[in-house]
Amino acid sequence: MQADELTYDRESGVVTASGNVELAYGERVLLADRVTYDEKTGVVKADGNVALLDPQGDVAFADQLILRNEMRDGVIDTLRVLLSDNSRMAGSSVVRSGGNMTTLHRGVYTACDICEEKGHTKPLWQIKAFRVIHNQEEKRIIYEDAFIEFFGIPVFYIPYFSQPDPTVKRQSGFLPPSLSSSTELGQQVEIPYYWAISPDKDVTLIPRFTTKEGTVYQGEYRQRFESGQIGMFGTATWPETRTPGTPADDSFRGSLFGDGRFRIDENWSWGFRSELTTDDTYLRKYGLSGATDLISNINASYAEGRNSFTADAYYFQGLLATDSADTTPWVAPILQYNYSHPEQFWGGRVGFSANAMVLERKVGAKSRRISSTISWDRRDTTRDGFVLHYFANLRGDIYSVEDVPNPALPGTNFDTATIARGLPTIGAEWSYPLIRAEGGTRHVFEPIVQVIYSPNVGNTVEIPNEDSLSFEFDDTNLFSDNRFTGLDQWETGARANVGFRYSIFTADGGQANAMFGQSFRIEDNQSLAAPTGLRDQSSDYVGRIMVSPNKDYMAVYRFRLDDERYKIRRNEVSLMGREGPVMAELGYAYFAADQTLAFQPREEIYAGSVVNLSEYWRVFGQVRRDLANSRSVSNRIGIGYEDECIDVSLGYSQSFYRDRDIEPDRAIVLRITLKTLGSASASGSVDSN
Repeated sequence: MQADELTYDRESGVVTASGNVELAYGERVLLADRVTYDEKTGVVKADGNVALLDPQGDVAFADQLILRNEMRDGVIDTLRVLLSDNSRMAGSSVVRSGGNMTTLHRGVYTACDICEEKGHTKPLWQIKAFRVIHNQEEKRIIYEDAFIEFFGIPVFYIPYFSQPDPTVKRQSGFLPPSLSSSTELGQQVEIPYYWAISPDKDVTLIPRFTTKEGTVYQGEYRQRFESGQIGMFGTATWPETRTPGTPADDSFRGSLFGDGRFRIDENWSWGFRSELTTDDTYLRKYGLSGATDLISNINASYAEGRNSFTADAYYFQGLLATDSADTTPWVAPILQYNYSHPEQFWGGRVGFSANAMVLERKVGAKSRRISSTISWDRRDTTRDGFVLHYFANLRGDIYSVEDVPNPALPGTNFDTATIARGLPTIGAEWSYPLIRAEGGTRHVFEPIVQVIYSPNVGNTVEIPNEDSLSFEFDDTNLFSDNRFTGLDQWETGARANVGFRYSIFTADGGQANAMFGQSFRIEDNQSLAAPTGLRDQSSDYVGRIMVSPNKDYMAVYRFRLDDERYKIRRNEVSLMGREGPVMAELGYAYFAADQTLAFQPREEIYAGSVVNLSEYWRVFGQVRRDLANSRSVSNRIGIGYEDECIDVSLGYSQSFYRDRDIEPDRAIVLRITLKTLGSASASGSVDSN
């Protein structure tokens, strides 16, 4: 005990402390203006500016209190409690018993501050109950005969409910509901329930009730293991309306998404990813996902230093009207091995890679492949500052193919065949980084010339192109020795890539960079499609410009320009900025009709912004418009309020997308979160056991 003044009555055994009294017993600390302690009865009586700190971090305030049983039990006329998460409780006729049970009569609970400077006498929201019980052993706050008030006005009556106290990170219970309304699904409400099964696993049940399509059952399961973790999210519904001739004609619709990763030992691991749905439009119609391609995968991998091995199996599901389950492939297995020799050879590093793949489909081309590559790579910097890069590789493939369409005779296929091919490639790259510093500004200019040679053998049309359809010539692969993303296609012939990179860095953190270049060939490569921009002897121009004067602003421009007619084949602009209370983003993209083999022509613009009107209020919105077809794709606008105790947002959105049973949709979504009322469970994690 510490105080400004201490007196002790030996006959009665009473210690009296006054003035800045601090009394500690174990982890409990009592502060007051005056405290008396009776040694015989163990009763502590405190008066004036009383504060009691308990081991959980809660602080109780009172004008007077009486404690006994080692300061664990007591009676208080009026009590105010500041919990460890800054929420507050208050009540009269307070009884504390067992060292862990506090009962407040006519209790009040809130997480809101009261701003008396602005004339506020009531918190934004509070719970008033006939009885509030804080059970510290079970770590719950219980309310009996409770009203939830907003600005002092009763809105909801609840005869009984409870919530975890601030010390709880995970505990079973209902989570805040969400309300929405849309033209497609009608009025909707989600009432999540979180079940903390054990420290290493949990389940969240999220039934969504709709007025037009019945109930959508949703659930998430998570579990950690000593070697890894899994997470699964499943949905199911039996729709009330069915549309003949569309995916909505099924009596059951559902989905299963999930992933997992596990470590076997320090080198080996395995994992999986599940993306499955019963039909093409279910995910988009019910707002579960905007994906139009789903990929499920199971894999195993080995890694040791620079050496690695992976084994994968893939199942694909296309969700567009043009997709067919019969022609969609599955891949099982695809094996990849990479080895890097620890010793150098001719001053460079030698590597070996091998790949094996089996691709099947019900209708269409099927292929089996074995591919291997031996590579050599060396980098040097001369005394004059030239950066030299030498590389060479020898690749060989063996394919077994069947049912491959013959483009020369539509409707016919090539005969089943085994095809072997090989390609040696050598190349060298020269660059000369030039650096200049002026004051606090630094400039870096780097011209680059890359020369590559391989026989101009082209690509065999009897080998189906399965993994290189997304080929695209742009600033990111100008200096790549093979611009195809997979192995089914390769880039051949003698060629040179020429360009430059320029960067500038300022003392105040600003920066900018630019890149521009072109590719040249000795002769046309007829195996490359004209849309790629690489077929002719001189390619299209590609480039990029990025400017960021400070951390609040950034502009990026990427382009591809026809080298003969100077027609823009690709145009992308992205602007991002923050100024005071305004954060905004503007994007524009144009892709010509023959831009790539995989992407459809498009021209669209996107704009989005969040404006903080004050410390608590914000408005937000975004718009996406298809300029090529003069139509809106989606719009969204809303307003929100967030402070220390509540987060409210009201949003209105429009979608103009059509696909079979999916029609243009308008939706209103209201989200209200009363902070500390169970919201911690929504983001609770699970532990490894």
